[in-house]
Amino acid sequence: MMARRGQTHARVVPLVWLSLVIAAGCRGPELSREPVRLVDQFAAASVIATPELLADTPRTEWVFDGADPSPFEVVRGADIRLEDGELRGRATSAQPVLVAERVGEISGDELLHSVEIRARVSGGTRMSVFFDDGPTLVVPRAIENETRVLATPVRPGDEMRTYVIRPPSAREASTLDRILIVPTDERDAEFAIDSVRLVFRDEYLSSIPSGVGWHGMSDIYRESIVSRAPESVRFQLVLPASPSLDLAVATTDDSPVRFTVEVTPLDGAEPRSTSTETMEPRVWKPLILDLESLAGERVEVALSLSEGAPGALGFWGSPVIRSTSLDDNGKPRGVILVITDTLRSDHLPFHGYGRDTAPTLTRLGDEGVRFTDTVSQGTWTKVSVTAIQSSLYPTTHTVVDIPDRLPASAQTVAEAYRSAGYRTFGVASIPWVGQNTNLHQGYEEYHESRSLGRGFKRASEAVDRLSDWLDGHHQEPFFALLHVSDPHSPFRPTPEFETAFAEPGEMDRLDALVEQVRDRIPPGPLRRFGMASLEELEAAAIDPEEFVRLEKAGYDGSILGMDAALSRLVAKLEQLELSDRVLVGVVSDHGTEFLEHGEHFHGHSPYGELNRVPMLLWGPGFVAASSDVTQTVQTIDLVPTLLDLSGLSAADTHQGRSLVPFFSGSLQARALPAITEAISDDGLVMTSLIWDGWKLVEIVDPKKDSEPRLELYDHVEDPLNLSDVASEHRDRVQELAVQLDGWRKFAVAARLDDARAAESMDSEELERLRSLGYIQ
Repeated sequence: MMARRGQTHARVVPLVWLSLVIAAGCRGPELSREPVRLVDQFAAASVIATPELLADTPRTEWVFDGADPSPFEVVRGADIRLEDGELRGRATSAQPVLVAERVGEISGDELLHSVEIRARVSGGTRMSVFFDDGPTLVVPRAIENETRVLATPVRPGDEMRTYVIRPPSAREASTLDRILIVPTDERDAEFAIDSVRLVFRDEYLSSIPSGVGWHGMSDIYRESIVSRAPESVRFQLVLPASPSLDLAVATTDDSPVRFTVEVTPLDGAEPRSTSTETMEPRVWKPLILDLESLAGERVEVALSLSEGAPGALGFWGSPVIRSTSLDDNGKPRGVILVITDTLRSDHLPFHGYGRDTAPTLTRLGDEGVRFTDTVSQGTWTKVSVTAIQSSLYPTTHTVVDIPDRLPASAQTVAEAYRSAGYRTFGVASIPWVGQNTNLHQGYEEYHESRSLGRGFKRASEAVDRLSDWLDGHHQEPFFALLHVSDPHSPFRPTPEFETAFAEPGEMDRLDALVEQVRDRIPPGPLRRFGMASLEELEAAAIDPEEFVRLEKAGYDGSILGMDAALSRLVAKLEQLELSDRVLVGVVSDHGTEFLEHGEHFHGHSPYGELNRVPMLLWGPGFVAASSDVTQTVQTIDLVPTLLDLSGLSAADTHQGRSLVPFFSGSLQARALPAITEAISDDGLVMTSLIWDGWKLVEIVDPKKDSEPRLELYDHVEDPLNLSDVASEHRDRVQELAVQLDGWRKFAVAARLDDARAAESMDSEELERLRSLGYIQ
């Protein structure tokens, strides 16, 4: 693991007093109630007794200085050569593929942390990495398994750059027999690779410096201060009113490590301290230190490690000094954003559906505000949830494909509430909703989907996580994200809901039909989820109507299971006497297709079955029960609405708008067009615009130099967009096309660019964003 030396030395960052809006040493009602996040104050801390470490963890690396022959070979689409210590080449196709056998002695259960490629390219937009395992290379299996793709945007030019690519899910070394690299996605582009390196978890941990970072234990992540035994990290600050220090600690070492928190008044009074010995590695352990008697005092806060081997890692998760003296001032004590995955509005009783699939959501809508014509801006999770949390159109937030990450220059809903002093918490059921998309921005604690186990039907566990967290944090301002995915395919519900809308044995019948057609579905996500097209079902001699009937029975049962879990959340809020103190927003990211246009699944079009979603607000203390809002609204409007009801301003970057005027009667609300963006399975770029009861769908084939195809639908009478009436209303088509062109110019002009944004940031802010994983 690591050669450790006993010698220590001091590393001191210049001390500054922390400003807490109050005069030093002031007591009484003027004391600040603002939280003091030690993560944010690390630059003002001193770090003493830093051990000198010598890392000797094995490396898995390919270098080309003196390599002969090249360890990489061409699979297809490239010419390569070794020259001046680099692997150089030219792409002869838009997907040049190079392959090498894994090198080095790494334990099979070691987890991949990242891939580092030092390279330059003359053209293209993306570099991709795939892995293959098994006795022989099977390129289609490796390349087409989209959920395992690792990729990064590239910056063409003459400069050699280091690209760091992190996997979207845990990958054991035993599954990485071969690495495949697509150095560029542009035909005829030149490329040169200086080195390729696989960084595994042990090597990564051995290299972590003391400082701020985003770190997880068993896939529960916290913004953390990292230190190494026997270091002590010390802060000087003024305590707020009724202060309490709240954090969680963990280590990755197998040997015990003692964590000690000591708070010492600078006037010489007795210190307050607490300590704990962590015995189990990679598990967060909570620590709370009551500092009530020191309110308003100038103090030194010391976070110290001892008893572990020199260099043993300690993680101080989400260390915050908070005021336990609360005054909500008429604002919500807590705000909860519930995102339901794959939930169509037309499968809910309050949208006219015949089955009682969602009694809890029905109740919340009856007691709050329902938006009956809500349009999502994307039609698959990674794109749409990013739009919801950033209040940005996909064209602007730039997340459109699996490897894409939200630029740090966006302001997420969690960042908005964190900046306002709220504690922030999130739990997600799908990997695209966390750090793989940079959607951990602003969260102090985040439970990634892997922490919940496997599968999509995990609303019950997700609600339990949030409920447990609320038990300890409901007496302070909080924002929480709850993402649940039970309606997602495969549609078989959990056992207790299997026969809610299906006869006994029908879910077994559905599973059998899926297996009957699976081999006719092209490799990739659709085959994995059993999402067959109409043509594929007919080729497998399956009655499409019967297949969809069974699917809908399972889908509706899965919705009911999710709704039952949400009922327990409502009960928890009532138990904690929070019903009149919280604001809850519920929205779906997208729908799912049941052959309305001959396909299954989602993400491939902007038609009604995919972009018409439910959205509602509940909070008896802040939102009065009112009639439904029937105007067309967008999912990017939800976050500005929550902020408005919380007395906070939306960010300048937000493209949604507050919907409060629609149900408060305070202002005349102006209708605006609603946009959805999608890319079809065969690469067609599809954009829809809804305005004044009509829906325009623009279809562009980027591979052809031709005019877009334009379709027109009656948005009210034809909600699933089954009858194109463009030929009958050419003037309306042209009118909406002009609006769509104007929207596109607006969205493109606002497109986020971290490289450009970084030019206006100071070095300290850039380093903070990098340490938390917001910038690669």
